[in-house]
Amino acid sequence: MKQFFLFCGVAALFMCGMNSCKSNQALAKIENSEIEVAIPLSGSAYQSDAEYWRVVQEGVSPDMSMAKKVAMQNARQELAATIRVQVRAVIDNYGKNMAVTENIEVTNMYEEQAYTVIDQTLAGAELAGEKLFRLGNGNYRYHVCLQVGKQYLEEQLMKAFEDEANLKAAFDKAQFKKVYDEQMKAFQESKKQ
Repeated sequence: MKQFFLFCGVAALFMCGMNSCKSNQALAKIENSEIEVAIPLSGSAYQSDAEYWRVVQEGVSPDMSMAKKVAMQNARQELAATIRVQVRAVIDNYGKNMAVTENIEVTNMYEEQAYTVIDQTLAGAELAGEKLFRLGNGNYRYHVCLQVGKQYLEEQLMKAFEDEANLKAAFDKAQFKKVYDEQMKAFQESKKQ
Protein backbone atom coordinates (compact mmCIF):
# COMPACT_ATOMS: atom_id res chain seq x y z
CA MET A 1 0.00 0.00 0.00
CA LYS A 2 2.90 2.32 0.81
CA GLN A 3 4.38 1.60 -2.58
CA PHE A 4 1.06 2.47 -4.22
CA PHE A 5 0.89 5.85 -2.46
CA LEU A 6 4.55 6.48 -3.21
CA PHE A 7 3.93 5.62 -6.86
CA CYS A 8 0.87 7.98 -6.97
CA GLY A 9 2.86 10.78 -5.37
CA VAL A 10 5.73 10.43 -7.83
CA ALA A 11 3.26 10.25 -10.72
CA ALA A 12 1.48 13.41 -9.47
CA LEU A 13 4.78 15.29 -9.18
CA PHE A 14 5.76 14.13 -12.66
CA MET A 15 2.42 15.32 -14.11
CA CYS A 16 2.72 18.71 -12.37
CA GLY A 17 6.23 19.10 -13.68
CA MET A 18 5.10 18.31 -17.23
CA ASN A 19 2.27 20.84 -17.04
CA SER A 20 4.67 23.43 -15.68
CA CYS A 21 7.05 22.89 -18.59
CA LYS A 22 4.22 23.16 -21.11
CA SER A 23 3.03 26.47 -19.68
CA ASN A 24 6.60 27.83 -19.70
CA GLN A 25 6.95 26.80 -23.35
CA ALA A 26 3.67 28.53 -24.24
CA LEU A 27 4.78 31.62 -22.37
CA ALA A 28 8.13 31.58 -24.19
CA LYS A 29 6.32 31.37 -27.53
CA ILE A 30 4.18 34.39 -26.64
CA GLU A 31 7.14 36.44 -25.45
CA ASN A 32 9.25 35.67 -28.53
CA SER A 33 6.57 36.39 -31.11
CA GLU A 34 6.68 39.76 -32.85
CA ILE A 35 3.72 41.76 -34.03
CA GLU A 36 4.26 44.66 -36.40
CA VAL A 37 2.34 47.74 -35.37
CA ALA A 38 1.23 50.18 -38.05
CA ILE A 39 2.27 53.73 -37.21
CA PRO A 40 -0.41 56.24 -38.20
CA LEU A 41 0.65 59.00 -40.62
CA SER A 42 4.08 57.46 -41.21
CA GLY A 43 4.31 57.45 -45.01
CA SER A 44 6.47 59.74 -47.11
CA ALA A 45 3.53 62.12 -47.54
CA TYR A 46 3.89 62.94 -43.83
CA GLN A 47 7.66 63.53 -43.76
CA SER A 48 9.56 66.76 -44.41
CA ASP A 49 10.69 67.22 -47.98
CA ALA A 50 12.06 69.94 -50.24
CA GLU A 51 8.79 71.91 -50.11
CA TYR A 52 7.49 71.45 -46.55
CA TRP A 53 8.51 70.95 -42.97
CA ARG A 54 6.20 68.29 -41.53
CA VAL A 55 5.81 66.76 -38.09
CA VAL A 56 3.53 64.05 -36.75
CA GLN A 57 2.42 64.06 -33.14
CA GLU A 58 -0.29 62.50 -30.99
CA GLY A 59 -2.44 63.34 -28.02
CA VAL A 60 -4.32 61.02 -25.67
CA SER A 61 -7.25 62.00 -23.46
CA PRO A 62 -10.63 60.73 -22.28
CA ASP A 63 -12.06 63.78 -24.08
CA MET A 64 -11.82 63.72 -27.91
CA SER A 65 -11.36 67.48 -28.29
CA MET A 66 -8.66 67.52 -25.61
CA ALA A 67 -6.79 64.70 -27.38
CA LYS A 68 -6.83 66.81 -30.56
CA LYS A 69 -5.66 69.95 -28.70
CA VAL A 70 -2.78 68.04 -27.10
CA ALA A 71 -1.73 66.58 -30.47
CA MET A 72 -1.90 69.98 -32.18
CA GLN A 73 0.10 71.66 -29.39
CA ASN A 74 2.75 68.92 -29.48
CA ALA A 75 2.99 69.22 -33.27
CA ARG A 76 3.33 73.02 -33.18
CA GLN A 77 6.06 72.82 -30.54
CA GLU A 78 8.05 70.25 -32.52
CA LEU A 79 7.54 72.15 -35.77
CA ALA A 80 8.67 75.40 -34.13
CA ALA A 81 11.81 73.75 -32.74
CA THR A 82 12.69 72.19 -36.10
CA ILE A 83 12.16 75.41 -38.04
CA ARG A 84 14.00 77.55 -35.49
CA VAL A 85 17.09 75.35 -35.74
CA GLN A 86 17.11 75.65 -39.52
CA VAL A 87 16.39 79.38 -39.61
CA ARG A 88 19.06 80.05 -36.98
CA ALA A 89 21.57 78.22 -39.18
CA VAL A 90 20.47 80.36 -42.14
CA ILE A 91 20.91 83.57 -40.12
CA ASP A 92 24.31 82.45 -38.80
CA ASN A 93 25.53 81.58 -42.31
CA TYR A 94 24.05 84.76 -43.77
CA GLY A 95 25.72 86.77 -41.02
CA LYS A 96 29.09 85.16 -41.76
CA ASN A 97 28.73 85.88 -45.47
CA MET A 98 27.67 89.48 -44.88
CA ALA A 99 30.15 90.13 -42.04
CA VAL A 100 27.38 91.14 -39.64
CA THR A 101 28.33 88.52 -37.04
CA GLU A 102 30.77 91.00 -35.53
CA ASN A 103 27.77 93.18 -34.70
CA ILE A 104 25.91 90.95 -32.24
CA GLU A 105 23.08 93.47 -32.00
CA VAL A 106 22.26 93.14 -35.71
CA THR A 107 22.42 89.34 -35.51
CA ASN A 108 20.07 89.40 -32.52
CA MET A 109 17.64 91.65 -34.43
CA TYR A 110 17.62 89.17 -37.34
CA GLU A 111 16.92 86.31 -34.91
CA GLU A 112 14.16 88.18 -33.06
CA GLN A 113 12.50 89.14 -36.33
CA ALA A 114 12.81 85.56 -37.61
CA TYR A 115 11.28 84.06 -34.46
CA THR A 116 8.35 86.47 -34.69
CA VAL A 117 7.76 85.39 -38.30
CA ILE A 118 8.03 81.71 -37.32
CA ASP A 119 5.46 82.14 -34.55
CA GLN A 120 3.07 83.92 -36.92
CA THR A 121 3.58 81.26 -39.59
CA LEU A 122 2.95 78.40 -37.15
CA ALA A 123 -0.42 79.89 -36.25
CA GLY A 124 -1.46 79.16 -39.82
CA ALA A 125 0.25 75.76 -40.18
CA GLU A 126 -1.62 73.47 -42.57
CA LEU A 127 -3.17 70.19 -41.50
CA ALA A 128 -1.63 67.50 -43.74
CA GLY A 129 -3.36 64.52 -42.10
CA GLU A 130 -5.18 63.31 -39.03
CA LYS A 131 -6.38 60.02 -37.53
CA LEU A 132 -8.51 59.36 -34.47
CA PHE A 133 -8.62 56.12 -32.47
CA ARG A 134 -10.81 55.10 -29.56
CA LEU A 135 -8.77 52.98 -27.17
CA GLY A 136 -10.00 49.99 -25.18
CA ASN A 137 -10.03 51.99 -21.96
CA GLY A 138 -12.36 54.62 -23.46
CA ASN A 139 -9.64 57.21 -24.11
CA TYR A 140 -9.10 58.82 -27.50
CA ARG A 141 -5.76 58.93 -29.32
CA TYR A 142 -5.52 61.62 -31.98
CA HIS A 143 -2.66 61.69 -34.51
CA VAL A 144 -1.97 64.84 -36.51
CA CYS A 145 0.49 65.93 -39.19
CA LEU A 146 1.14 69.68 -39.54
CA GLN A 147 3.14 71.29 -42.32
CA VAL A 148 4.65 74.66 -43.16
CA GLY A 149 5.83 75.61 -46.65
CA LYS A 150 9.54 76.40 -46.85
CA GLN A 151 9.12 78.92 -49.67
CA TYR A 152 6.28 80.66 -47.85
CA LEU A 153 8.45 81.03 -44.74
CA GLU A 154 11.35 82.32 -46.85
CA GLU A 155 9.10 84.99 -48.38
CA GLN A 156 7.78 86.01 -44.96
CA LEU A 157 11.29 86.27 -43.54
CA MET A 158 12.56 88.42 -46.41
CA LYS A 159 9.51 90.68 -46.16
CA ALA A 160 10.02 91.09 -42.41
CA PHE A 161 13.73 91.89 -42.84
CA GLU A 162 12.99 94.44 -45.56
CA ASP A 163 10.26 96.07 -43.47
CA GLU A 164 12.41 96.40 -40.33
CA ALA A 165 14.07 99.83 -40.49
CA ASN A 166 17.19 98.75 -38.60
CA LEU A 167 17.76 95.77 -40.90
CA LYS A 168 16.60 97.15 -44.24
CA ALA A 169 19.77 99.06 -45.06
CA ALA A 170 22.07 96.07 -44.52
CA PHE A 171 19.74 93.38 -45.87
CA ASP A 172 20.82 91.72 -49.12
CA LYS A 173 17.80 89.82 -50.41
CA ALA A 174 19.70 87.84 -53.06
CA GLN A 175 22.39 86.74 -50.62
CA PHE A 176 19.80 85.75 -48.01
CA LYS A 177 17.85 83.71 -50.58
CA LYS A 178 21.04 81.95 -51.64
CA VAL A 179 21.97 81.04 -48.06
CA TYR A 180 18.39 80.01 -47.25
CA ASP A 181 18.18 77.71 -50.29
CA GLU A 182 21.57 76.15 -49.53
CA GLN A 183 20.61 75.49 -45.90
CA MET A 184 17.27 73.93 -46.88
CA LYS A 185 19.00 71.70 -49.44
CA ALA A 186 21.60 70.61 -46.87
CA PHE A 187 18.82 69.86 -44.36
CA GLN A 188 16.95 67.78 -46.92
CA GLU A 189 20.09 65.85 -47.85
CA SER A 190 20.80 65.09 -44.17
CA LYS A 191 17.27 63.65 -43.80
CA LYS A 192 17.86 61.23 -46.69
CA GLN A 193 20.91 59.69 -45.05
